[in-house]
Amino acid sequence: MDESLKSRIHDNLVAGRAGQFLFLKELIRTPSQNPPGDSAAVAELTVKTLKSLGFGVERHPVPDGLVRERGLSAITNLVVRHEFSSGPVVALNAYGDTGLAGDGWTADPLGGEIKDGVVYGLGALTKADLAVYAHALAALRDARPDLSGTVELHFTFDGEGDGRLGPGWLLEEGIVNPDYAMGSGYAYGIGTSAMGDLQLRVEIEVLGAPGDAPDPPADAMEATTRVLNALYGIRDGLGGIQSEIPGIGSPELVIGEIEGGTRPDAAPGRVVFALHRSLIPDEDPAAVEAGLTNLIAATASRSKGIVCRIGRINLSAPMKPGPGTDKLSQALEGQAAEVMDGPIWVTGVPYNTNSRHYAALGIPTVLYGAGPATPDAGHAGAADERLVLDDLRKATEVTARALAEFLTPAA
Repeated sequence: MDESLKSRIHDNLVAGRAGQFLFLKELIRTPSQNPPGDSAAVAELTVKTLKSLGFGVERHPVPDGLVRERGLSAITNLVVRHEFSSGPVVALNAYGDTGLAGDGWTADPLGGEIKDGVVYGLGALTKADLAVYAHALAALRDARPDLSGTVELHFTFDGEGDGRLGPGWLLEEGIVNPDYAMGSGYAYGIGTSAMGDLQLRVEIEVLGAPGDAPDPPADAMEATTRVLNALYGIRDGLGGIQSEIPGIGSPELVIGEIEGGTRPDAAPGRVVFALHRSLIPDEDPAAVEAGLTNLIAATASRSKGIVCRIGRINLSAPMKPGPGTDKLSQALEGQAAEVMDGPIWVTGVPYNTNSRHYAALGIPTVLYGAGPATPDAGHAGAADERLVLDDLRKATEVTARALAEFLTPAA
């Protein structure tokens, strides 16, 4: 890669650094918790910033009916397209919504406090790549490189809802159709694989009219307890299932919701619970779902007078590398090693990602963005979420330089 281009990119980033830091601070200060999923304010802030950087911004509102089906308020996805010349299209996808703040914060979750070179707040990590990708593209554009291709920014607001109304919707509607994609990453390293997610809803109900009850009477809570014990029994063995992909680890099972009963002195006639089972790329999602469904049904059937209904809430397949993924990851890997003064690894990430929607369509996809050395160090989505601003700076330069290398015409 031409050294003068690296220098021009670096100088442009230095000139825009104060504005980039301010953008992240304002993103943190703008509430965008999902639920309730009202992203209007953070979307408008993002549009304002993108326009100040000289970009034209497309607004793509998701139909109200789809948004309400998910129990959310309003979502408008943003797309920026900058064409250098004819060539491949590379999409950069980041999202601007967050989960709820939760307990245990010592800093103001919406404060965006900067202390000793570290910014604190809800979304410090998860919103950071909005600032990384926007400023990386602006610095690259203003360096006036001779490149072949287009870079698009896909800024979406359904990250906490698995991206179905974000990149998933943009792709399904044909609004975007990139050749390559890069999505948010929350730690040093370049992700090419990610976990999937299975969620099931289980309803256990007393069957028939009271006069038809067996002896002893059926008890939906007792039957549910047996099912839960069976699920917890297999959960204890999931640690023995290890992905062969570095960084992924083992799958997990969580019972996250349960409801049933109306009074303390009467057994409930109906109990409903929901479970989450993460999926590692080594697993067959259909086989995992069938195994859980069969276990729940078989265990519930041992309770007389009980009917068990099992339904899928969500199934997100794990992200896996495909043909062409290595081209983008190698460009990032080489530039990251220079900017970070040491090797950066290609790995799997132990969480689900919105960017799986690109990979599911065969689009080569990697994960890279601002983050600490390990995911836990940044407290992503947890109390006192934080980002070292020097990591934001480095990730932005790596992204801009990697795009320049990737889109440089072959000699």
